[in-house]
Amino acid sequence: MADVHDFFAEAEARQSRLLKRLAVAPVVEVAGVVGATGPGGSQLAQEKLWTVSFHFEAWRIIGSTLRTQPLTLLRKVTDEELHRWQNLIQPYGVFRVQARVENSDALLEAFVGSDPADKELQAHSTQLQKPVTFEHPPFGTFTLDRRVDFFTAAVYWENSPISLNLSGKESQDVEAALKVAHTLWRNQGDWNRRIRDYAVEKLLPLKNEAWLDEDENELSPDEFQQRMTLTAITIYADDSFEFWHNDGDLFLGHSIQISGTLSEGPTDADIPG
Repeated sequence: MADVHDFFAEAEARQSRLLKRLAVAPVVEVAGVVGATGPGGSQLAQEKLWTVSFHFEAWRIIGSTLRTQPLTLLRKVTDEELHRWQNLIQPYGVFRVQARVENSDALLEAFVGSDPADKELQAHSTQLQKPVTFEHPPFGTFTLDRRVDFFTAAVYWENSPISLNLSGKESQDVEAALKVAHTLWRNQGDWNRRIRDYAVEKLLPLKNEAWLDEDENELSPDEFQQRMTLTAITIYADDSFEFWHNDGDLFLGHSIQISGTLSEGPTDADIPG
């Protein structure tokens, strides 16, 4: 627990130092293209305010040249203000804001409005929205999901349709993830059994001890596995993976996530969502 506490304390300290530096930078007007995810909100421990943040994938200080190194914009806001920023700032939109800029970070001061007249930024927005794909037998066509930086393909696992997600945009990361995918697919039966048995080992006791409905009897391992349905496999360049399942209402709609690596096998079970 001390390690977790130290992690969040250090994150809070880093953010505090950054905001203090940005607070003394001059206010400038910035135009930019919003990234695929749009604004998100985070809240550190013991804080009442949220931090709203989003990225300009390409941007310029008004009157200067275009920059393509992403700019991270952030601001402390109330819950109401967070929703306002999320409604104002849409993915791939071209907007102007007032901000205090330092290198690749900026403190938001005010929303100015959309900027349809900046043709260079509008062209960059159009380019960002074009599909990025590649073909890779036997998996088929992968398409980049810019919101999470995954290449995704519709594939079959044990004769059932699922999504295969490869983490990363860089070619070397994608190639490394593909090698892991080939290893998993060559031994589908064995990996399928290991993943499902691990889910039973780690999560069936939780189900029977704390997640039974009032009129529900304890489940057997077979009954537990019959209600799990694999929906996606996400693979990372470091040989780690995540098997995502629909829970069949075992845990009131939470996903069943089994994580692991090729070298160690399944190592963690969770019910996020």
